[in-house]
Amino acid sequence: MKISCLRVGGRTIKTVVAVFLCLLTGIIRKSDTAFYAAIAAVLCVQRTSKDSFREALNREVATVIGGMWGMLVLLFERNVWCIPNEVLRYLFLSVLLIPIINFSVFIKREKGTFLMCVVFLCITVTHGNDKSSLSFGIARILDTTIGIVIALIINQFPIRRTRDKGKRILCRFRNHGFFGKTPMAREVYRQSTENLKSYM
Repeated sequence: MKISCLRVGGRTIKTVVAVFLCLLTGIIRKSDTAFYAAIAAVLCVQRTSKDSFREALNREVATVIGGMWGMLVLLFERNVWCIPNEVLRYLFLSVLLIPIINFSVFIKREKGTFLMCVVFLCITVTHGNDKSSLSFGIARILDTTIGIVIALIINQFPIRRTRDKGKRILCRFRNHGFFGKTPMAREVYRQSTENLKSYM
């Protein structure tokens, strides 16, 4: 029987802490959109600070651009003209994805294209009929920014591993059947395990 060597890594711990702080911030702010901050935090906690910053920049730019496009469309519909037919309105919103995608290519942010489209559709379709849909767009951008900032801060703190390399090596040897073949091997394993426990 193999021994499970599952462990909780530093990135996992950072992600949990970042998500909790995002949701806690939402309670303090009395925000109903803290969920989006938590999503941003999950995506922006990376293995290294450099990767985390790159992901955060792409997500922030994409969220702001998608949010701005969505709010501009809602302003146009509220103050100028709104398509009365629902099917035609959906067709209009779908066609508007073309300039959004082209704009992302123009500013060389192709990796954030899908997020720009998601934020745009989230504002115009999901919350287009809300009384305060513009406020939702602003809150969506703000929550994403909060999640990104929290993730970047949390990712700066190193987390030491609770299990050292020696314990993982012993576990691998045990899984491959190295120990237990001879009385001497079993004794070595027993003594090594006792020594490791004294440091934990």
